[in-house]
Amino acid sequence: MRSLMPGYEGADDLAQETLLKLWEKRSQFVAGTYFKAWAFQIAKFLVMNQRRKLARSPVVLLDDEMLELIDRRWMETETVRMEGHHSALNQCLELLKPEDRHLLHARYATDTSLETYAEQVGTRPGTLKARLFRLRDALRDCIDSRLGNS
Repeated sequence: MRSLMPGYEGADDLAQETLLKLWEKRSQFVAGTYFKAWAFQIAKFLVMNQRRKLARSPVVLLDDEMLELIDRRWMETETVRMEGHHSALNQCLELLKPEDRHLLHARYATDTSLETYAEQVGTRPGTLKARLFRLRDALRDCIDSRLGNS
């Protein structure tokens, strides 16, 4: 909020209002779509509304054209960043053993419970939880390495 409302002392309050609005509208979010873009749009509308309220005050605000430019630039940058993350994730997933990829798929891409999957593969849920923890760590490290974040 501070970058969209520089010099505005109520930026923290506006950020809180944005979080409340996101919570209120959570049922409108479409799973599988880009959460940050959805949240940013809501924040942008709240900022624009607040800017209209402050139009007569001595607070210096970015004009609408500049706000739109920042919005477009942020979306372009974020899209490129996410594409890099997705590419790195796919490369790292390819390095895993097939049974590890299958476990990740069962856990995150299906409605199968961990308990049900554990029964199917003949192991305990706790064993799978520990394996998932290690896999997530390994994937994070691999992605960070590919993105040059290490």
